[in-house]
Amino acid sequence: MNNFLHPRPVVLAGEKVFLSHIFAEDAALLAQWFADLELTALLGQQGRSFTLEQEQQWIAARANAVEHERTFAIVLRDSERLIGTCSLHNINLLHSTAELGIAIGDKTVWGRGYGREAVQLLIEYGFRYLNLYNISLWVYSFNERARRTYLAAGFREVGRLHGAVHFNGQRYDRILMEVTRNAGGR
Repeated sequence: MNNFLHPRPVVLAGEKVFLSHIFAEDAALLAQWFADLELTALLGQQGRSFTLEQEQQWIAARANAVEHERTFAIVLRDSERLIGTCSLHNINLLHSTAELGIAIGDKTVWGRGYGREAVQLLIEYGFRYLNLYNISLWVYSFNERARRTYLAAGFREVGRLHGAVHFNGQRYDRILMEVTRNAGGR
């Protein structure tokens, strides 16, 4: 449920989720999520755990990074509950490119399609409002759920760095994926 006295502003709305702003008050919840080693490993931050102070700094940095990054809160429409964050970063308006990142921090909602819908909203935002042509991302082969989400949202695999990631005593591929404006009628 929304822990603010006011409703979160809706930047882009889907059927189940909407993208909104991240507020300083979100830092405690983000710190709880990003203290989880399973979540941080899936995001390529193996062995990292983040503190409240680090999350406060991260939120403040996002507010000042408007030139090359757009970061949003992922919020459930029915309850206005914050469930994750997503961003376009390394935005290059000259070449119309950006990289996408997403984290569904609330593990109780994993596997319900919220991440796919948030990715689709972020793609729409990038193509429509930033006039991007190409949005790319990196995913690790041990994160099959994320890879399937990206495929369902319109991304395609364009390359692999074989064995480029070492985690838990095993080697995994680092997979490059992209979606372009002309893919899928965009």
